[in-house]
Formats: sequence, structure tokens, C-alpha cells
Amino acid sequence: MMNAILIIVGVTIILIVAVLLIRKSRWKTVLTAPGHQAEELQNKHAYLHGRGIRSRILEQDGQPVSGIAAGTMHSSGYNVAMKLQVHKDDVQRAKEALEDYTHELHTSHSPLL
Repeated sequence: MMNAILIIVGVTIILIVAVLLIRKSRWKTVLTAPGHQAEELQNKHAYLHGRGIRSRILEQDGQPVSGIAAGTMHSSGYNVAMKLQVHKDDVQRAKEALEDYTHELHTSHSPLL
């Protein structure tokens, strides 16, 4: 009986680890930025979201960023590196969209000739 419980516990732990590894590998980091550039990263995240591209912002240590999404950047998080991640199936679309974002940003600030 004790061996059956140990086997069940062992299999459960292996399944949990496997799920966590698979879940983590679904996301690819496309941009990183220091905390003081978090607003720019948030703008790019919103741009991708608006185009239907699955993305998220995390602190460099992998923690979700809730303060930035809410518009409040805590001073303790100011120096924390941030990363913009995109679902692995959307990486190419995200790269193209971010190129469009950069192009639109630069052309919107250019004077008309």
C-alpha cells in the first residue's frame, strides 16, 4: 500500500514539473528593457494585443508585472529589467507588427515635406 502511494506521489510530481516546463516554453522573449523604459514596453504590448497577438510582460525573474499594467510603477521596481514575451505561435507576426509599430512611431513624428 505504501509503495502505491509513493508511486502516485512520484508520478504526480513528474506531471506537475512537465506541465510547468511545457507551459513556460510556450512563450518567447522578443524584447527586454530596463524598468525605466517600462512604459515603452507596455505600449508595444498594447499594440500587439490590439493586433490580436498573444503577449505578456514579465519582470526579468519571470514574475508577472501588475503595477505597470495598472499604470503604477513602484520605485522599488524601477531598476528591474522587464521582458515582453509573445506566444511561440505568434513570434513572426509579432516581429512584423513591432516593425510596423516602429515605422508608425517614426513617421508620425516626422514633419510633412
